[in-house]
Amino acid sequence: MILYRVCRNKYRHDLSGSGARVSGGRWNSAGRAALYTSGTKSLAILEVLTNTPLAILKDDFTIVTLELPDGVSIDEYKLSDMPAEWHSYPVPIHVMRMGDRWLASGRSLVLKVPSAVVFSEHNWVINPAHPEFDKVKIAGTERLVIDPRIEKNRQDPYSDPV
Repeated sequence: MILYRVCRNKYRHDLSGSGARVSGGRWNSAGRAALYTSGTKSLAILEVLTNTPLAILKDDFTIVTLELPDGVSIDEYKLSDMPAEWHSYPVPIHVMRMGDRWLASGRSLVLKVPSAVVFSEHNWVINPAHPEFDKVKIAGTERLVIDPRIEKNRQDPYSDPV
């Protein structure tokens, strides 16, 4: 399985989940380590664009490609399992608790969840405390380059895109 993560360049080799442990995320509360990844590069980028100011992203972000062998343990929360407001912001506490329970259970290395940005696509939360975590390998890194049109359209959302 190939997964993608977008992070600051200085953290490109850090798979500890410490960023999520410090600040929490949709699928974990602060104090619990989790590594957030996506099933495609484009979704990983879109997730970060949704949550990070563009001026920061332009400076020093990296796309990390992770490789996990076939057969690693996976749990899944399907869209049909989600409460009505699961995708809202700020994140409902009971959604974080779903992820906290999964992390604490240690049932699987990976949790497949729907993306709150593109419901039909998936993010994959990795549990750094799971015994299989040593199977997660960095397969490559590349600098994140933001197309200038994205910046222009964010500054002037009513400009003519043609």
